[in-house]
Amino acid sequence: MLRDDFREMKEHISGGIMPATAVPWTPDYELIEDDLSSLVSYLAGVDGIVGLVANAHTGECKMLSREMKQRVIRVHKEAAGDVPVFSGVYGESSLQAAEMAREAEEAGADGLMLLPLDIYSNQDPREPVEHFERVAEAVDIPLINFQFPTWGSAGLPISAHVEICSLPEVIGFKEASFDPMRYEETVRALDHIRDDFTQLTGNDTFLYHAYHLGAETGLIGYGNLVPELHVEKIRAVHDGDLERAKEIREQLLPLTNHVFGTPEGRYRARVKAALEMQGIFQYDTLLPPQQQISAEERQELREILVDLGEL
Repeated sequence: MLRDDFREMKEHISGGIMPATAVPWTPDYELIEDDLSSLVSYLAGVDGIVGLVANAHTGECKMLSREMKQRVIRVHKEAAGDVPVFSGVYGESSLQAAEMAREAEEAGADGLMLLPLDIYSNQDPREPVEHFERVAEAVDIPLINFQFPTWGSAGLPISAHVEICSLPEVIGFKEASFDPMRYEETVRALDHIRDDFTQLTGNDTFLYHAYHLGAETGLIGYGNLVPELHVEKIRAVHDGDLERAKEIREQLLPLTNHVFGTPEGRYRARVKAALEMQGIFQYDTLLPPQQQISAEERQELREILVDLGEL
């Protein structure tokens, strides 16, 4: 049963979009706080953005120092106004994750999203459940569960997600398997406890379908781009206006296909390139060894953004 004092936040993040934010760097890998603040302010000002997630995979979380993660959270908090700021937490041991969770709470995070660990490949459901329990004991803010894309593996047993989402500190579940069949199977398995958590989707490549199958909110790196259209699409699905939702899906399809083209893991580089083209970021620098997109890919992306009226 969800904690009563966390229920308001659970309801707040239901029914909109939560962008997982990108982070701007100089060519020398220094954080550009003004650019990050501009992105956060822009996103937070869009009606229908119900939360922001710093230090997620889109924010290159595993590559950042603990001090930098705190700095990123503070910039978000200063620029986000009344929009809640969550932070990704990654620590390969539960003890390490608990420390990072406390640091995120101290920096001002309103909630945490625990990123999947490499050790989850053991497929032992006791490990992720205990991981969440240990982190929950370390902080007094709510948690979000996260199923990462299951390329090449089946991901955690669905029974583990049911148990995690039943914990009193867990207010949401970002299902991002990128596997439509597994997604629907997971949603059905969790249906009996849906009153106690918000179903989030991170399946950027089939958002229309994910919303239609029950996702209340999109927690997406794609949300850095065209946030107004993302909000309009999810609202159209929830309002039963599937014709309009399909129109927006088709309108966004060239951008979707580009940003999440092969290899899909390069989406971060494409998102940053788009933000640089739009003038939100000065540079599209990625932390090494990540590579920027090619000149040919950049030109294709620019043409897509022009067609969308985003440049």
